[in-house]
Amino acid sequence: MQNANMKKEILIDATTVTSQVDGLSHCIINLIQYLPKESFDRFNYTVVINKGLKRKALTDLLLNPAIKVIETQVAPIGPKRDWDMFWFLRKYGKQFDLIHITSNNYPFALKNGICTVNDITFNRYFDNPKYTFKLAPMYLYQVIKNALKNAQKIIAISHATKADLVSTYKLDAKASDKIKVIHLGWEHLIHEKDAETGECEDQFPLSGNYLLYVGTSRVHKNISNLLIAFKKAMPNIAANKKLVIIGSDKHLKPEDLEMVSAINATEKRVVFTGYLSQACVESYFKNADAYIFPSLAEGFGLGVLEAFYYKVPLLCSNTTSLPEIAGNGALYFNPFEPGDIAEAILKFYADPSLGPVLVAEGTKQLQQFSWTKMAVETVQVYADCLNK
Repeated sequence: MQNANMKKEILIDATTVTSQVDGLSHCIINLIQYLPKESFDRFNYTVVINKGLKRKALTDLLLNPAIKVIETQVAPIGPKRDWDMFWFLRKYGKQFDLIHITSNNYPFALKNGICTVNDITFNRYFDNPKYTFKLAPMYLYQVIKNALKNAQKIIAISHATKADLVSTYKLDAKASDKIKVIHLGWEHLIHEKDAETGECEDQFPLSGNYLLYVGTSRVHKNISNLLIAFKKAMPNIAANKKLVIIGSDKHLKPEDLEMVSAINATEKRVVFTGYLSQACVESYFKNADAYIFPSLAEGFGLGVLEAFYYKVPLLCSNTTSLPEIAGNGALYFNPFEPGDIAEAILKFYADPSLGPVLVAEGTKQLQQFSWTKMAVETVQVYADCLNK
């Protein structure tokens, strides 16, 4: 047992950070980057990563001599992760006073840690092509159930995620009180410049006249209804208006590909850009008429803050966490009804005064969120747990 005056040892799990750009990795990297300087007087931080990780944003941070690093090999998800974490905790676990698992994947072998739950979208929209068997969502359900039981504290990234946990797992007041809501931030957008800048104008003329969406073809991202809605809206908006989707059409369902072909039959009105550098993504945001966010479910929705940061009007789904994050800064629609999405598009283009109002409200709303605030509140959770 440590002397009460000694620094406490805290382990932050970064084994789910990947070399690809994704929301979860953003959250973990920014937590580490914005750890309050004064907290280093109270805590010794160690970050565990996978060997050979190529993610410059994180590896640069870990050059800080005040942060210790453990390199290991842990699967990011699934039963193999639990096996890997069992052996990792057996080897290193006793060195730490507190362990923060920064993703949903809380190990069955860990007691009294902290778990960050980003969402439980898998419970309704499980379509990961790597895990098509029916046991996968059942396994993920049990992982969260274990975290709710065995973690000291759960961090949820929105009140909607907390409500989803309480409802899905039928939590009583005591279990619900274990869940602390800590929102995400946006300051990474200030610094985030990709080395592969590319020539954006060669890929698409950045002259405005398009709705923008950034995302994947996963079911809950709702590209199907977005395409149907855009086709419905097309006869009543200017012929030069396009829908630009930053991403690939490789994994679209056959019916979605057919819809794209139908829309583009006479003129290319739907554009899939494929992979873009961050500099190009920024250019697409800044030149868009509006950003459209049609998701059926989001644990937080970083795209909302991106639209606010780039001062782009936001047309947004009215489900799950999105109204909580967007506040008065969005024109909302029902994402389950393509006709309602189309109406929002038509309303936006019919009223030139609406865009500046949405941008002004979004700019105000953005100030409620910060990675600095997120890190400070997370460290307070560490202190609360250790003080027990």
